[in-house]
Amino acid sequence: MSSPLRLLAASLALIGLTLAGCKKESCLGNDEGCRVASPCEKLSYSCEAASGSMLEVRTLTPSDKRVGSNAPGAGADTVPGGLNALGARGDILLGNDRAVAVISGLGNMHLLDANGGSLLDLSARGKDNDGINQVLPVVGILPGDAPHYTSMKIIDERPTRVAVQLSGTLDGKPEFPIHTLYEMRPCEPGIRVRTEVLNTSVDPQLWALADGFYWSGREALPFTPAPGSGYQHPSFGLLSIGDAFKKFPYLTAAMASDPASSYAHVACGEANLLEGFQSDQISSSGLPRTVVPPRDYLVFERFLAVSERGDVAAAADLALEARQKLHGEKYVTLTGTVTRNGAPVASGREVSVIISEGELAAGPATRIPWTQVTPDKEGRFQARVPAGRDYVVELHAFGRKVADRQLDNVQADADVGTLAVSSHSRLTVNVVDWVSGLGLDAEVFLVPVDETTLKDTEGSLHGRFGTCAPWLGPPPGPSPACNRFLVRNGTATVDAPAGRFHLYAFKGPFWTLDRETVTLGAGNTIVDLVLHKLALQPLGTVGADLHVHGSASFDSSIPEYDRVLSFSATDTEVIVSTDHDVIYDYAQMVRSLGLENKMSAVVGLETTGHILWMKRPGSTVPLVVGHYNFWPLEYDPTKPRNGAPSDELVEPGELFDRVKESASPALRDQLLVQLNHPWSDAEFGRDLGFPRALALDTTKNLPSRDDGTSAGMYVRTPKGGFANNGQHAQEVMNGTQNDMLLPYRAFWFYTLNQGQFAAGTANSDSHSLTDNTVGVPRNIVYTSAVPGLSFDTAHFNKALKAGESFGTNGPVIEATVEAAGVHRRFGFTPFAPSADAKLHLKVSAAPWVPVDEVRIVVNGTVVKTLSGTELFHPADPLSTENVELKLVRYDKSLALSELLAGVNGDAWLLVEAGARLPLAADFGGPGGDKPDGIPDTSDNNGDGKVDRADIAEGSKYGPLRTPAPPASEAHPQFHFSQVVTGGYPMSFTNPFILDRNGNGRFDAPGVAAQ
Repeated sequence: MSSPLRLLAASLALIGLTLAGCKKESCLGNDEGCRVASPCEKLSYSCEAASGSMLEVRTLTPSDKRVGSNAPGAGADTVPGGLNALGARGDILLGNDRAVAVISGLGNMHLLDANGGSLLDLSARGKDNDGINQVLPVVGILPGDAPHYTSMKIIDERPTRVAVQLSGTLDGKPEFPIHTLYEMRPCEPGIRVRTEVLNTSVDPQLWALADGFYWSGREALPFTPAPGSGYQHPSFGLLSIGDAFKKFPYLTAAMASDPASSYAHVACGEANLLEGFQSDQISSSGLPRTVVPPRDYLVFERFLAVSERGDVAAAADLALEARQKLHGEKYVTLTGTVTRNGAPVASGREVSVIISEGELAAGPATRIPWTQVTPDKEGRFQARVPAGRDYVVELHAFGRKVADRQLDNVQADADVGTLAVSSHSRLTVNVVDWVSGLGLDAEVFLVPVDETTLKDTEGSLHGRFGTCAPWLGPPPGPSPACNRFLVRNGTATVDAPAGRFHLYAFKGPFWTLDRETVTLGAGNTIVDLVLHKLALQPLGTVGADLHVHGSASFDSSIPEYDRVLSFSATDTEVIVSTDHDVIYDYAQMVRSLGLENKMSAVVGLETTGHILWMKRPGSTVPLVVGHYNFWPLEYDPTKPRNGAPSDELVEPGELFDRVKESASPALRDQLLVQLNHPWSDAEFGRDLGFPRALALDTTKNLPSRDDGTSAGMYVRTPKGGFANNGQHAQEVMNGTQNDMLLPYRAFWFYTLNQGQFAAGTANSDSHSLTDNTVGVPRNIVYTSAVPGLSFDTAHFNKALKAGESFGTNGPVIEATVEAAGVHRRFGFTPFAPSADAKLHLKVSAAPWVPVDEVRIVVNGTVVKTLSGTELFHPADPLSTENVELKLVRYDKSLALSELLAGVNGDAWLLVEAGARLPLAADFGGPGGDKPDGIPDTSDNNGDGKVDRADIAEGSKYGPLRTPAPPASEAHPQFHFSQVVTGGYPMSFTNPFILDRNGNGRFDAPGVAAQ
């Protein structure tokens, strides 16, 4: 059927359904002015009548203040807070005596929400513990499977109920009307929801009407009772997602951070079980996949409860209570005590109890995990489970199972008894400054000395978030996390498992590294470590990390205290807050920690496309534009997204225009735009870098205007303001592992050869204490701006835009071109070098940072490499004796004419220093089978060359892997690898721009230069 005929048929079907639906209940007839039926009629809670007086429903206004947002102005906080709290003006607040919810208002787009109407926040009353990013109804995982609401109705029937009803259609599909009601009643620990979606088209539809939960990978973890499930869920891709669907009685999720929260999702309509898929990124929980004929509909009713505790049991108890009310299912309560050395263990994030239905003699895959509980401060735990079943109770400590117990046919409440945790050490570490003797903020790493300790202490959060040895706490949360912890004012105390460990004290790449080796057992242990700041950072510079995330990001759960303390622990002077899709400001926490005189927090934003829409020329697959950072901006927590504009459904140039327009007039001219991780792989179908989304072919020059190709799309100006490639900076190093250096470096070189000057930057992109370390890498910026209260962002950004910076995770490069007594530093101002000009290089590093090579790059090609005996290599990387004499690795001049031999025309030149670059080759790319100029495959079989034998089976190219860290302490990089996890030493300058023909401009060499 042609599109016009199909549209006509759909319109007639819609009219027919409306007429036929006059007698239908609720909004199933799609009648104008209809009211969605109240959900969960079989669910009933009772309490004192006065509880009804606490019902509230209202639209938030600019005078409303969110708890913990540090909003300016007088007045009390009126909107609940939490790690993920986003409620702002125009949103709808619903509340009762036990819970408070915020529904995004129409037009307040967030993440996957096309026009408002999603559940943004859900907190326990008075606890300010929102841990939800977003919950929204969906019928599938494709674009157009989520609602686009166009009308909203507030229902105030106090003291009985309060509600908000939203109506619209599936996004971009007017033939599929959808209506959702959010409702709260007295006494209930959560919110009721009913969604109705209608098929008024002429074709049957395969729908899985469900709630989509956006966890994002480092926050709440989904937990479902199903065979072999619990925290464990099958991996899947977009093409294999159908195999991941399972049935379960409830979905829970718990936040492994502070403030604690957990959630339970229960069907409360006709459905008894839920069906869906789970992952650390996203969950679907709802009705079974159903073929919906024309003029038919689906209805999904559910109850979403919130608890003030951060374990699964707090939510699962609520889920089982709800199912007892709905279905008469009996539950029992299991209690017990956890002890250590005969005494009750105090509550701690390193201790956890899992309760599963099944037999100890059978494998874990055969059991049904029902709950997980954390002991309280007296070591007691209690949790509900269905009655009449056999259970296995497992005690985990430091990420490992340490005890278990079998319970058979549990018909009534039962005491499990005492479960004992193996002995451990109470470890206190003191870190002081070598010169002053004063306590320092620092980071301490525990590293197993031998394979036995590694094997005996390796653990995980019930199989999630990877493994650590030792495992001191959940990796995404506060300190201690994984194998490390923060030290404040010189001291910190943690619990650690028994074993033999190296303890490293670390305060960033420009300090010494101290280490002690200790054996931890059942007693208390005290270790003293000393650090010394080295004269490495050039005068007149500041160290800056331009890409950092905290709890305001949808994919970070590190508390703000730990986040800001981590800045100080690595001696990072300037931090740009770049949380996903929201503006944030760390200044209040910087002041509360007394760091405002030596650290500056710049207010910024990372835009993050979620809604698939963009299609590159020649492709039908919808894409997003990737990620960009912007600063400085103005933080206003009373506005949606804290003042950030919507970043969906626009090309980069229009996005840049939109962000600039949203900034205050005083900040607009300062605005700096940074292209983030330009060639990173897509995640869950969402592109992280615009150039890779376009599948640019960097073996060809860019066109001067839009010529209908992907390259033309990259350079075009969509709205007359910024061009799509109008960024001022581009990440070359991203992340402590630096695993994508080679592709990012290659793309940056390509753009420089095109004459496009975007400053190369080096940033941590840290989301926690463990994924990446703040300030590693960092940018050293030559600027008159001084960190502290009087920091001048305008001068700082001006220097960055001019290319007056270098990026590093350790090595320091001071480079100038000298002639006739004039010294010129690198930057984007072209100059004509004299015939006798020399490149003077001084490369320095802390003794524990090895420098294997110094490379001079001209027009993207390495023209000279300094290595071996040409460089100084300290003998003892941890010795502090005469340490200041061990810093300089190279300090000489090179004739510029020799470096430019064979190069015709204008040129750019930069310097790199650090480890030898990993071997890599280009076999293909996202645009097809042909090489695209970007390295994509490493020496994966270790035979010393890169060929097609290194390509993964079933792939046309890749993967690109970073070399494994050295295992032997004799290796020069051993100590570096313990604190710069997974990375290798690297630094680079921005380019010198050499106007060799003297015409006053830079004539770009193009791709032929390489």
